[in-house]
Amino acid sequence: MEMLDDRGQTLLAAQRAFSIVEHTASINLADIQPQAGQIYHVTGPGFAGDRMRPIVEQWVIQAIEHEQTVHWIDGACRINPARFIPLLEQHKLPINESLSRIFLSRGFTLHQLDSQLARLPSELAITKSPIVVVDGLLTMHEDDAIGTLESRILLRRHIHVLEQIAKQRQVAVILITGTSSAKRHGRRLDYIRRHAQNHLDGRIVQRNRTSVLRLHHPRSGQFGILAISAENGQTRFRMRPSVRTSEMDITSPHLGIPTDQIQGD
Repeated sequence: MEMLDDRGQTLLAAQRAFSIVEHTASINLADIQPQAGQIYHVTGPGFAGDRMRPIVEQWVIQAIEHEQTVHWIDGACRINPARFIPLLEQHKLPINESLSRIFLSRGFTLHQLDSQLARLPSELAITKSPIVVVDGLLTMHEDDAIGTLESRILLRRHIHVLEQIAKQRQVAVILITGTSSAKRHGRRLDYIRRHAQNHLDGRIVQRNRTSVLRLHHPRSGQFGILAISAENGQTRFRMRPSVRTSEMDITSPHLGIPTDQIQGD
């Protein structure tokens, strides 16, 4: 008969308790925010991870609140600056002045994205931006005109450029990607994960007949049901120490994800 020591019995008891009782707490996005000098990989559901974009948009708004500029490179051909207007109004920031602090660029092909990333070091030397967002980094790799070898070479070059930017200029680099069961996409995701120092994973779950976005932040061990608070506790992308807990609710009504949209993905 197989025996369990006291430690094993304690672990099993904890797992049974977790399956019965749901512990909730409240946290702020500042607890899982980017840090200067790091690559932060944000991945989740939707087209090219678009369900995760509202989190990154909050960090952008918070940077603008500190009178900083932000570079947003759109590799998924979906950026709409008007999305920032409700957030700016919510934080009582001037619309035109605030939007001028966001430097947007869009690549329609992987080679255009390559050129945008190559220009980043010289652009950052001028703007001194503390945060760079690359949205849909892997989207253009799905182009049928891009071969496997070319895709691998370009991805390695892009990650190298972003690593140099993060370390040499102490910039918080945020990469947004989607999830996929495709083998090629999985290998690309693994490559990014190995080179990122920070991660935020999201998945859609059903809760009380509604669809919500559940987050996992491995660095702090935190879990959370996503909604976004209007209060801003961020100070220049420094993560504060966090207490481990089984699950956390980030409470606010501003990000609802309709069930019919999830089913349509």
